[in-house]
Amino acid sequence: METVTSGAAPAGAPHAAAPVAPGRAALLRAMEELAREQGVNNVGLREVARRAGLSHAAPTHFFGSREGMIRALALEGLAMLDDELCTAQERAAHLPGRERLVADSLEFVAFAQRHPAHYDAMFRTPSGAGDDTLDRARLAALDGLRALVVDVRARGDIAGDVETTFLQLCALSHGLASLAVDGMLHGLDGFASADEVVERTIRAQVEQLR
Repeated sequence: METVTSGAAPAGAPHAAAPVAPGRAALLRAMEELAREQGVNNVGLREVARRAGLSHAAPTHFFGSREGMIRALALEGLAMLDDELCTAQERAAHLPGRERLVADSLEFVAFAQRHPAHYDAMFRTPSGAGDDTLDRARLAALDGLRALVVDVRARGDIAGDVETTFLQLCALSHGLASLAVDGMLHGLDGFASADEVVERTIRAQVEQLR
Protein backbone atom coordinates (compact mmCIF):
# COMPACT_ATOMS: atom_id res chain seq x y z
CA MET A 1 0.00 0.00 0.00
CA GLU A 2 1.06 3.57 -0.62
CA THR A 3 2.32 5.39 2.45
CA VAL A 4 0.71 8.67 3.46
CA THR A 5 2.69 11.75 2.58
CA SER A 6 2.90 14.95 4.59
CA GLY A 7 1.49 18.32 3.65
CA ALA A 8 -2.19 17.37 3.86
CA ALA A 9 -4.79 20.01 3.18
CA PRO A 10 -7.13 21.10 5.98
CA ALA A 11 -10.10 18.79 6.39
CA GLY A 12 -12.83 19.68 3.94
CA ALA A 13 -10.77 22.18 1.94
CA PRO A 14 -11.85 22.55 -1.71
CA HIS A 15 -9.94 20.13 -3.89
CA ALA A 16 -9.09 22.81 -6.46
CA ALA A 17 -7.38 24.94 -3.79
CA ALA A 18 -5.44 22.10 -2.15
CA PRO A 19 -1.73 21.45 -2.77
CA VAL A 20 -1.00 18.59 -5.14
CA ALA A 21 -1.49 15.39 -3.11
CA PRO A 22 -1.96 12.21 -5.16
CA GLY A 23 -3.19 10.28 -2.14
CA ARG A 24 -5.89 12.84 -1.40
CA ALA A 25 -7.05 12.84 -5.01
CA ALA A 26 -7.12 9.03 -5.07
CA LEU A 27 -9.27 8.96 -1.95
CA LEU A 28 -11.77 11.41 -3.41
CA ARG A 29 -12.02 9.36 -6.60
CA ALA A 30 -12.53 6.19 -4.57
CA MET A 31 -15.16 7.95 -2.47
CA GLU A 32 -16.96 9.08 -5.61
CA GLU A 33 -16.91 5.58 -7.14
CA LEU A 34 -18.23 3.93 -4.00
CA ALA A 35 -20.87 6.61 -3.49
CA ARG A 36 -22.15 6.01 -7.02
CA GLU A 37 -22.54 2.34 -6.17
CA GLN A 38 -24.12 2.57 -2.71
CA GLY A 39 -24.91 6.20 -1.81
CA VAL A 40 -22.59 8.67 -0.17
CA ASN A 41 -23.95 8.10 3.35
CA ASN A 42 -23.25 4.36 3.18
CA VAL A 43 -19.54 4.58 2.42
CA GLY A 44 -17.00 3.85 5.16
CA LEU A 45 -13.46 5.20 5.47
CA ARG A 46 -11.73 1.81 5.44
CA GLU A 47 -13.63 0.87 2.29
CA VAL A 48 -12.49 4.10 0.63
CA ALA A 49 -8.90 3.47 1.66
CA ARG A 50 -8.97 -0.07 0.24
CA ARG A 51 -10.46 1.12 -3.05
CA ALA A 52 -7.77 3.82 -3.31
CA GLY A 53 -4.97 1.38 -2.45
CA LEU A 54 -3.91 3.39 0.62
CA SER A 55 -3.47 2.61 4.30
CA HIS A 56 -6.58 2.69 6.48
CA ALA A 57 -5.20 5.80 8.22
CA ALA A 58 -5.04 7.83 4.98
CA PRO A 59 -8.63 9.19 4.99
CA THR A 60 -8.27 10.51 8.54
CA HIS A 61 -4.88 12.00 7.69
CA PHE A 62 -6.19 13.94 4.70
CA PHE A 63 -9.76 14.72 5.77
CA GLY A 64 -9.94 14.36 9.52
CA SER A 65 -13.14 12.31 9.54
CA ARG A 66 -15.75 10.66 7.35
CA GLU A 67 -17.76 13.89 7.44
CA GLY A 68 -14.67 15.81 6.37
CA MET A 69 -14.26 13.56 3.35
CA ILE A 70 -17.92 13.97 2.35
CA ARG A 71 -17.57 17.73 2.76
CA ALA A 72 -14.46 17.71 0.55
CA LEU A 73 -16.36 15.79 -2.14
CA ALA A 74 -19.23 18.28 -1.85
CA LEU A 75 -16.92 21.29 -2.17
CA GLU A 76 -15.21 19.74 -5.17
CA GLY A 77 -18.62 19.17 -6.76
CA LEU A 78 -19.78 22.71 -6.08
CA ALA A 79 -16.67 24.10 -7.78
CA MET A 80 -17.34 21.82 -10.75
CA LEU A 81 -20.98 22.90 -10.88
CA ASP A 82 -20.01 26.56 -10.88
CA ASP A 83 -17.56 26.01 -13.75
CA GLU A 84 -20.05 23.99 -15.82
CA LEU A 85 -22.92 26.44 -15.30
CA CYS A 86 -20.63 29.32 -16.33
CA THR A 87 -19.69 27.42 -19.48
CA ALA A 88 -23.34 26.69 -20.26
CA GLN A 89 -24.25 30.34 -19.80
CA GLU A 90 -21.44 31.41 -22.10
CA ARG A 91 -22.68 29.01 -24.78
CA ALA A 92 -26.22 30.37 -24.44
CA ALA A 93 -25.26 34.06 -24.23
CA HIS A 94 -26.57 34.78 -27.76
CA LEU A 95 -30.02 33.32 -27.07
CA PRO A 96 -33.17 35.14 -25.93
CA GLY A 97 -33.44 35.60 -22.17
CA ARG A 98 -35.88 32.81 -21.41
CA GLU A 99 -33.82 30.38 -23.48
CA ARG A 100 -30.81 31.29 -21.36
CA LEU A 101 -32.78 30.42 -18.22
CA VAL A 102 -33.81 27.12 -19.79
CA ALA A 103 -30.18 26.36 -20.69
CA ASP A 104 -29.01 27.02 -17.13
CA SER A 105 -31.68 24.76 -15.60
CA LEU A 106 -31.00 22.00 -18.12
CA GLU A 107 -27.28 22.11 -17.30
CA PHE A 108 -27.98 21.88 -13.57
CA VAL A 109 -30.02 18.70 -14.05
CA ALA A 110 -27.49 17.28 -16.50
CA PHE A 111 -24.69 17.92 -14.00
CA ALA A 112 -26.55 15.96 -11.32
CA GLN A 113 -27.00 13.05 -13.74
CA ARG A 114 -23.32 13.08 -14.74
CA HIS A 115 -22.08 13.41 -11.15
CA PRO A 116 -24.64 11.75 -8.85
CA ALA A 117 -22.16 11.12 -6.04
CA HIS A 118 -21.05 14.74 -5.99
CA TYR A 119 -24.69 15.83 -6.13
CA ASP A 120 -25.56 13.69 -3.10
CA ALA A 121 -22.66 15.14 -1.14
CA MET A 122 -23.43 18.69 -2.24
CA PHE A 123 -27.12 18.88 -1.46
CA ARG A 124 -28.15 15.79 0.52
CA THR A 125 -25.75 15.89 3.44
CA PRO A 126 -25.85 18.24 6.44
CA SER A 127 -23.19 20.85 7.06
CA GLY A 128 -20.71 20.21 9.83
CA ALA A 129 -21.71 21.48 13.26
CA GLY A 130 -20.32 24.97 13.78
CA ASP A 131 -18.90 25.05 10.24
CA ASP A 132 -20.82 26.98 7.60
CA THR A 133 -18.24 26.44 4.84
CA LEU A 134 -20.48 24.06 2.91
CA ASP A 135 -23.57 26.25 3.30
CA ARG A 136 -21.67 29.26 1.98
CA ALA A 137 -20.28 27.25 -0.93
CA ARG A 138 -23.77 26.01 -1.82
CA LEU A 139 -25.08 29.57 -1.98
CA ALA A 140 -22.03 30.78 -3.92
CA ALA A 141 -22.50 28.06 -6.54
CA LEU A 142 -25.95 29.50 -7.29
CA ASP A 143 -24.81 33.13 -7.55
CA GLY A 144 -24.40 32.73 -11.30
CA LEU A 145 -28.09 31.87 -11.66
CA ARG A 146 -29.11 34.91 -9.64
CA ALA A 147 -26.88 37.10 -11.82
CA LEU A 148 -28.44 35.55 -14.92
CA VAL A 149 -31.95 36.32 -13.66
CA VAL A 150 -30.89 39.92 -12.97
CA ASP A 151 -29.50 40.26 -16.51
CA VAL A 152 -32.50 38.67 -18.21
CA ARG A 153 -34.86 40.90 -16.23
CA ALA A 154 -32.79 44.02 -17.04
CA ARG A 155 -33.12 43.19 -20.74
CA GLY A 156 -36.91 43.07 -20.40
CA ASP A 157 -37.40 39.35 -21.08
CA ILE A 158 -39.02 38.76 -17.68
CA ALA A 159 -40.60 41.18 -15.24
CA GLY A 160 -40.99 39.36 -11.94
CA ASP A 161 -39.16 39.94 -8.67
CA VAL A 162 -35.57 38.75 -8.97
CA GLU A 163 -35.44 36.74 -5.73
CA THR A 164 -38.80 35.08 -6.36
CA THR A 165 -37.78 34.09 -9.88
CA PHE A 166 -34.38 32.91 -8.66
CA LEU A 167 -35.98 30.68 -6.01
CA GLN A 168 -38.51 29.32 -8.49
CA LEU A 169 -35.71 28.27 -10.83
CA CYS A 170 -33.65 26.81 -7.97
CA ALA A 171 -36.61 24.74 -6.80
CA LEU A 172 -37.38 23.61 -10.36
CA SER A 173 -33.80 22.60 -11.16
CA HIS A 174 -33.11 20.96 -7.83
CA GLY A 175 -36.39 19.05 -7.81
CA LEU A 176 -35.93 17.68 -11.31
CA ALA A 177 -32.28 16.86 -10.62
CA SER A 178 -33.23 14.87 -7.52
CA LEU A 179 -35.93 12.97 -9.39
CA ALA A 180 -33.56 12.25 -12.26
CA VAL A 181 -30.77 11.00 -9.99
CA ASP A 182 -33.25 8.76 -8.18
CA GLY A 183 -34.45 7.29 -11.48
CA MET A 184 -37.99 8.60 -11.04
CA LEU A 185 -38.40 10.14 -14.50
CA HIS A 186 -38.33 6.98 -16.61
CA GLY A 187 -41.40 5.34 -18.11
CA LEU A 188 -43.79 8.26 -17.66
CA ASP A 189 -46.74 8.24 -20.03
CA GLY A 190 -46.37 10.63 -22.95
CA PHE A 191 -42.60 11.01 -22.64
CA ALA A 192 -39.99 9.17 -24.67
CA SER A 193 -37.21 9.62 -22.11
CA ALA A 194 -36.23 11.20 -18.81
CA ASP A 195 -34.43 13.94 -20.74
CA GLU A 196 -37.67 14.82 -22.50
CA VAL A 197 -39.47 15.04 -19.16
CA VAL A 198 -36.80 17.41 -17.88
CA GLU A 199 -36.75 19.69 -20.92
CA ARG A 200 -40.51 19.91 -21.37
CA THR A 201 -41.04 20.62 -17.69
CA ILE A 202 -38.37 23.31 -17.57
CA ARG A 203 -39.64 24.99 -20.72
CA ALA A 204 -43.21 24.98 -19.45
CA GLN A 205 -42.22 26.54 -16.14
CA VAL A 206 -39.89 29.15 -17.65
CA GLU A 207 -42.64 30.14 -20.10
CA GLN A 208 -44.91 30.88 -17.16
CA LEU A 209 -42.46 33.24 -15.46
CA ARG A 210 -43.71 36.80 -15.28
